[in-house]
Amino acid sequence: MIERRLRNIVISGFGSKVFRENELVKIITKDGEQNQISPREVEQVIIAGESSITSGVLRLLLENGVDLVFVEHGPTNFFARVVRSDCNMITELWRKQIVMEEDRRLEIAKEIMDCAIYNKLRIVQSLAKNREVDFDKEIEYLNRRRAALRSIKKNETLMGVEGDATKTYFSALRKIIPKEFGFEKRERHPPHDPMNSMLSYGYTVLKSRVEYGLMRAGLNPYEGILHVAYRNRPALSFDLMEEFRQSIVDRVVITQITQRQVREEEFERREDMCYMSEEVRRRFLEALYSRFEDEYTYQGERLEFLDIIFEQAKLLAKAVGNNERYEGFRYR
Repeated sequence: MIERRLRNIVISGFGSKVFRENELVKIITKDGEQNQISPREVEQVIIAGESSITSGVLRLLLENGVDLVFVEHGPTNFFARVVRSDCNMITELWRKQIVMEEDRRLEIAKEIMDCAIYNKLRIVQSLAKNREVDFDKEIEYLNRRRAALRSIKKNETLMGVEGDATKTYFSALRKIIPKEFGFEKRERHPPHDPMNSMLSYGYTVLKSRVEYGLMRAGLNPYEGILHVAYRNRPALSFDLMEEFRQSIVDRVVITQITQRQVREEEFERREDMCYMSEEVRRRFLEALYSRFEDEYTYQGERLEFLDIIFEQAKLLAKAVGNNERYEGFRYR
């Protein structure tokens, strides 16, 4: 399947062939669907599934600055990105990331975490307005966790508060998820129920867009501020993702499940994990991409969430490079 959304080309399913034809990218799916795209018209090509891609098209995409990523929904939520080997990967901004003082690092991390808890709180408060479900305890606890951030002196303690807030948030969501979906808590690797399966896949797509925004802003996505970098994990991508999980991914997942847009029997539960059917994945991606394209009032103007992510990445780059105050994204 070939989809063109978010200034992206998404090639999903199995058996697609991607190759170069003159100065165009040509895609032929297993079913015979064909498409030709100019690399000047897209920002990112996402390969989601088993496809073959030639070295010629790799060169064409890289020469035109098109981001190429591979995403696979499996037990490890595989994610990879192709970058040029001749670019100078060590910039002055990257050096400032690495040598940032601990006090400054903690200041930015606390702002990111305050946004993360606030955005969780806003989702729960919104659910409380529209449903006859008591969320008072969860709302009170999230407010207390947010207030506790002010007195924190170490990054490790900050991560503990984040863990508590996340656990409470998903405990609140469990109250509105139909029992047949079997959602008990957030499971990452691997997900064993439909909701966790959708969340994990959605966060992988979000990570792709956040990481791309950070790279465009000149930041090293692997040098984290809140999250610690290890084992080639893009820690800074996980940092900035904290500001957008609820407003983009969670909102879509909650809507699709509670409004019965997806059904439990459309998922396949295996011993290793829970898998989405191709049809569920198609509908989920359609809704998720539409959410990325939704406009939201940001600093006095209407911007798509896709652009807001990049704007936040630029603010983070200014905070790192110019020692400016960082203000995170709060979903109001």
